[in-house]
Order: sequence, then C-alpha cells, then structure tokens
Amino acid sequence: MKTKKMGTYKKLVLILLAGAAIGGAGGAVLGACVEIFGPGIAAGAEDMPDMLGVLQQVMLPLMVGIGAAGILIGEYSIWKLKDIGENIAGADDEMCDLLEYQYERTGAFGMKANIITQALCILALSVGYSMKYIRTEASQNNHFLLVCILFMLYFAYTGFWQARYVKCIQRVYPEKKGDPSSRKFQKEWLASCDEAERSVIYQSAYRSYVTANRALPLLLVVAMLGHLLFDTGVMAVALLASAWLIVLISYLNSCVKIRKEKLG
Repeated sequence: MKTKKMGTYKKLVLILLAGAAIGGAGGAVLGACVEIFGPGIAAGAEDMPDMLGVLQQVMLPLMVGIGAAGILIGEYSIWKLKDIGENIAGADDEMCDLLEYQYERTGAFGMKANIITQALCILALSVGYSMKYIRTEASQNNHFLLVCILFMLYFAYTGFWQARYVKCIQRVYPEKKGDPSSRKFQKEWLASCDEAERSVIYQSAYRSYVTANRALPLLLVVAMLGHLLFDTGVMAVALLASAWLIVLISYLNSCVKIRKEKLG
C-alpha cells in the first residue's frame, strides 16, 4: 500500500508555522531573560574592562603576530609545493595521483591561511580604524600609523604570494596559462584546464554558491538580532543583505547568459 506524500505547499506551510512557533517561543524566552538578568548583566558589563580599548592597546603586537604567522605558513607552503612538484615529474601513475592530491591539499592550505590572515589583519586594524580614535593621543601611543604600514606591507606580501603560488603550479603544469597580474587571468586559466579540471571547478563553485546562499541569510539574522539587542548599527545588516543579493543575482544572471550563449 502506497503512502500518500504530503504536497509541497503543505510542507511549506508547516515549515513556516513551525518556524513562527520556534521564533515566538525563542523571543519570549529571550525577552524574559533580558527582563530578569538584564540589569545584572548591564551592571557587570560596567565593571568589566573596555574590550575595544584593550584590543586597541595590543593592535601593534597583534598585527605583527598575525603577519609573522601568515608569512611562515606561506613560505612553508611554497617550499612544500616546490618539493612535491619536483617529485611529480618522475612518479608513476599511481604515485602521481597521490602526489597531485598532496599538491592540491598543500596549495589549498596555503591559500586558506593567506585569506584567513588577511581577514584577521582587517579585524585587528578595524578596532582603531576610525577618525574618532585616530585623533586621540592613544592612537599615537599605540603607534597606529605603524600598524597601518604593517597592514599594507602584509597585504602586498599576500598578493605576491598568490602570484608565486600560481607560478609554482605553472612550473609543474606548463599547459596552465594566465598571468596573475592580468584582469583576464581567471578566464585564461579556465580555458587552459581540461574537461575533468573544469568539472571540479564547476562543482566546487556551485557548492560554494549553495554554502553562501545558506550562510548569508543566517548571518543576516544574527546581524539583525545584534542590532535589536545591542544596537550594533544597521551597516552590518545592509552589507550582509547586499552580499546576499550579489551572490544570488550574479548566479541567476550567469544561468541566463549561458543559456543565451547556447542559443547562439
């Protein structure tokens, strides 16, 4: 006997009702917690040190530490890539597959460290990146100008590191084309890939789109709650909403464009 499946619209209605019920219950609990524990938390927060002030005081060593860690990991990754690349040339088919996997994993590790340290440097600089702070005597005592110089130098290093990473790949795979300093690099690189490599790129790009399309709405809700409860400002909400729109609209526009190109 076949069981009758619930219709799509009925499922959506149930999901919406469940979400509304959970949201209402969560809001009621949160409101009650704010009423009960809010005064105590506020009094405790007044006695705690100013975290922003603490971070501003350690901006310089924080920037130095992040930059040093990023450079060490970056140089290690480049050295490892060169070492594995030399072994790929004389390896048999089975060993070559393993070495190519290690090569890909090492490159991904270096690139992730490159991007993560850039994001951390931006966060470290942002704690004092305001005219209100720059004009104070504290900014001079904390050598804010030196922090800005280190920030720019490290970002210059990350740009050159990414170019070196591409050159490492091109030494092992001479068929890979593209100049990292060119605006057409992505297009030229994709054109030089074979069908199997393109399939990996396309699948990875689609998974990235799906991840972003799930994560951005959740981050947007967090930003809205932060603005509601802690008055964090509407800018974070606006930027996350803009990022969500950019990701979604660019994907849809690409789908239409590709379909149009197939029609000739």
